[in-house]
Amino acid sequence: MKKIAVITFTMIVALILIYLVSSGFRKETSAFIGEYSISEDGKEITMDIGVGSSIGYVRKAKIHKQEGGKLYMDCYSAFGGINGSIGAKKSFTLPLNEDTTIIAIYRNRNCYEEVLRKDADGVWRRIK
Repeated sequence: MKKIAVITFTMIVALILIYLVSSGFRKETSAFIGEYSISEDGKEITMDIGVGSSIGYVRKAKIHKQEGGKLYMDCYSAFGGINGSIGAKKSFTLPLNEDTTIIAIYRNRNCYEEVLRKDADGVWRRIK
């Protein structure tokens, strides 16, 4: 009987850990860029990234790919479950190639929404 209790307890703890950790590997589909700034040399962008839904936080922003003048960015949810904030951050800095003129954020499988564009004067603006 004691063995069954230990196995049951171990399984419950394992399921809780899986729930708390697995959320941090999910791409956030409602991420948005708040304030942003470009470094003086134009080689980096620093962005405040939030979540458009009522729950969740972003822990990581990374470049999916950067080619053809476009930077495709993935944002990952924080650890800790559906509204977990373990590892959450607000500000992220990513490198920019010289030819990058568009920044797009992951929305769903094989779909990125263009959110920022560098105009002919070299000024970054939001795409509406």
